[in-house]
Amino acid sequence: MHILNARQKRLAVIAVIISIIALYLVHIGDYPLMDPDEGRYSEIPREMLATDNFITPRLNGVEYFEKPALQYWLTAFSMTILGQNEGASRVVPALAAIINILLTAYAARLMFTNRTALLSAIILATSTLHIVVGSINILDMLITMFITLSLVSFYKARQTQNRYWYLLFYAAMALGLLSKGLIGIILPLGVIFWYMVFTKQWSIIRDIIYWPGILLFFIISIPWFYLVCRDNHDFFYFFFIREHFLRFATKIEHRYKPFWFFIPMIILGTFPWMGFIPSLFSKKGVLFKFDSEQNKHNIIFLLAWFLVIFIFYSFSDSKLVPYIMPCFSPIAILLAASIRRSAQQNRWIGNGLILNCIGWFLFTAALIWYSLHADYLSAWQIFRKGWLIFASLSVGLIGIILVWKRTKQIRCTVSALALVSFLFACGLQSIHGQVAVQRTAKYVAQSINTMQQPNDVIVSYGDYIQGLPFYLKKRIIVASYLGELEFGAAHPDGQGWFINDQQLAALWHSNKRVFIVFDKGKQASIEKLIKPPSKIIHPRGGYYFIVNKP
Repeated sequence: MHILNARQKRLAVIAVIISIIALYLVHIGDYPLMDPDEGRYSEIPREMLATDNFITPRLNGVEYFEKPALQYWLTAFSMTILGQNEGASRVVPALAAIINILLTAYAARLMFTNRTALLSAIILATSTLHIVVGSINILDMLITMFITLSLVSFYKARQTQNRYWYLLFYAAMALGLLSKGLIGIILPLGVIFWYMVFTKQWSIIRDIIYWPGILLFFIISIPWFYLVCRDNHDFFYFFFIREHFLRFATKIEHRYKPFWFFIPMIILGTFPWMGFIPSLFSKKGVLFKFDSEQNKHNIIFLLAWFLVIFIFYSFSDSKLVPYIMPCFSPIAILLAASIRRSAQQNRWIGNGLILNCIGWFLFTAALIWYSLHADYLSAWQIFRKGWLIFASLSVGLIGIILVWKRTKQIRCTVSALALVSFLFACGLQSIHGQVAVQRTAKYVAQSINTMQQPNDVIVSYGDYIQGLPFYLKKRIIVASYLGELEFGAAHPDGQGWFINDQQLAALWHSNKRVFIVFDKGKQASIEKLIKPPSKIIHPRGGYYFIVNKP
């Protein structure tokens, strides 16, 4: 087997880093914003720029207090530099994903070896859920990155006994608080608490109470909360009570899922590396056989990192798939350490390669079956855009088996696995864009823009179509729907912008030129409400519109 020299190793690391950066950045402007989330989290910073108000977040002109403001500010800054477009709106999560990968690799290097660090970066970068969440404008990747940063800073402070690292630890928690609320504090401190309990390192209490760091935390986090509470008397209750405690403890958001909901999300989210998860539980796996007392503490820290977050969200009555993102960094490190141990012993612990190959085969078969039966995307669309997925998993599977059979070297086989995983990730990005086409308001907005005049009225019927204001660059009327805008609609700025069916019918027959936008499920209601119905125009994607005057 050829052994790389120092220069070749550096070049390999640089090549991996460049590949990861390209994987997360090159494609982000290639497809339209996906409703509802991307439309929402792009429109709020656009309105900040339009109104020059960076204190009170607004969505379609009304107060929107479900989340803090940090990602809105960063996205607004990106739009100022790059323009108000799809790529600019996705820069923040894409960069956060890249930083999260590098932080994870750094943690793996501190705990294990350089090889483990490199492999953990590859595993995390090519894991399905990490790619998906890092490619769309939602808040979960940024908070994931800050949670990772806080825990890595804590670990570095403990390892080096340099308390200056706690400055970064507290800064990361403050920025996490400004990204998605109290979980930016609760989750890192919860991980550290249980790590302390299980390792009986009670000195952590003394070390972590670092007053310069605590002061820095308040300097970063308090100003915006003070200003937004000053300008909005009902912010405190809505944000801290309703959006934190009531959302976690009740079914107020109608997002209830069973306790085990995140288990399959973890398994599918780690694809194409999920076949190595069982190897962690082998008698000779990294979870049961320790090389040293320090190695034992490292494993306990990674398990606490994963389990505290996993159990916290599993007990929540509000569950969405991206919530579990902070769990993937410790999983990637553990999988990399397990594969590294297999390489040291030159045998696959827990039949990891066999199980992973079986997983690839089943995934490919399931994707083929889905493509032939899906009503959301046609088989042709899936094969045309996702051909690289099929090619990498089928041809790549054969190639990996041949590499193992010919060389019997785990390092060579893992290198082949990494290459195929990067190809799979590239294919996933392509089909991601095809999904966006079906879930965007871009095409209906473009069609309306070619027809509308300055005083025309745009109405979203039966739903708030999140991307419409972003692409139209104007506020819209929402008919027969409140949803997440209910809080802001009750305020003075919402008056006249939320109407019922009768008011919509009156507006339609007024002297104003009115465009009504809706999805296919609302067509029957529109035809019943507007008599006789106008010609229904369907530009592309999932939305339709009608107009009352030529």
